[in-house]
This record gives sequence, structure tokens and C-alpha cells, in this order.
Amino acid sequence: MPQPFDQMAEFLANKNIALVGNSRKVLGQSFPVDDHDVVIRMNFAWQLPQAMQEAVGTRTDLLCVSGAKKEINDMVATLPRVMYMSPKSRDLLTDATRQKLYFYPTEWWQSLYETLGARPSTGCMAVDMVRRVIGEGHLTLYGFDFFQSDSWHKRYSLLERLRLWLGLQKPHPHDGDQEAAFIKAALPREQLTIVPTRQSEAS
Repeated sequence: MPQPFDQMAEFLANKNIALVGNSRKVLGQSFPVDDHDVVIRMNFAWQLPQAMQEAVGTRTDLLCVSGAKKEINDMVATLPRVMYMSPKSRDLLTDATRQKLYFYPTEWWQSLYETLGARPSTGCMAVDMVRRVIGEGHLTLYGFDFFQSDSWHKRYSLLERLRLWLGLQKPHPHDGDQEAAFIKAALPREQLTIVPTRQSEAS
């Protein structure tokens, strides 16, 4: 049996939470991520390079992961909490790994997919999860620019760059505008802060 979701809901309830996106725009800056009660990161952020650590800290209280990651066993062995977000590939997980994971409910994924009209990103799913359990807490988003820039870990091959330039390939399957609208309305204004990825954007 996987980890009971009620435990996660209790852990996040009424907390001051930082959810850290993976935009490369945060590089060269410093944000007070580790000062929050709970720090949530996503996907490849479980092993941040030094430059990203200097920008968005090092603490990880929860890692949200989408898709089959070959490092999943190392993740659950290294981190205190890991939540598997996407509905696909869950059947590929071993029983031993499943027992250490929390799971984002598939019915929440389906509802979010229908709302967005596109496949939700890990970040959007994480916001949806937090908004349902945060109670009187506060959520601060760092490194979210709704796909205006690439993730710090994204690398394109020459073929991918050519296909992007020709318009034959999209950089991602998500709808940044729809996700931005959903996230900005996910919580009351006094419970949600979206920190600009560049200080010049704050004005």
C-alpha cells in the first residue's frame, strides 16, 4: 500500500509553504526558499546544481514527480517524502517503491485536465494538491514563469532545435496561459504569493 494521503494533508495543513518551479530565470539571484515551514520541489530538482542551490536553497521536504523516472528508487531512499503526480506509468512501479510514495489522486488529475484543456504540468498539479489541503496556510511560488523560459535542466538536441524552429514541435505539452489563470485563482489573494523570477519584473 502507498503512503496514506491523509498524512500528507495533515503535514501541509496551515503551513507556510514554498513551491519551487524550475525556471532558469532564477539563476544569479537568491530567494528565501528555505525559510518556509515546508519546501516542495519538482522532478529533477532533487539534485540541484550549485548555481540553483544558491538561487533557491537546498531543503526539500516533498518532491513531486511526474512520469517514469529511472531515479525513482534513489529519490524515495534519499528524500523524506515523494509524491507521484501523473496517472501514467504507475503500474511500472515496484511494490517496494509504491509503499514509500504518496500519490496525487487520479480523479484530481482528470478534473484538472478538463479544466485546462491540456495535460497539466507537475507544477500545476502541485498547486492543485496544495490548495485542497492548505487550510489557513500560505503558498509562495518561486521559479514559476508559466513556460516563458526553459527549465534549468532542459537541453535540446540539434534535431529538436530544428523542429522547434520549423514549428514542427512544441517545447512542451502544457498550456501556460491556462495554467497561469488557474494558479492565480487557486487560492484567495492573501494566501498566495507568486514571486517574480526576475527582480525587475516586480515593478
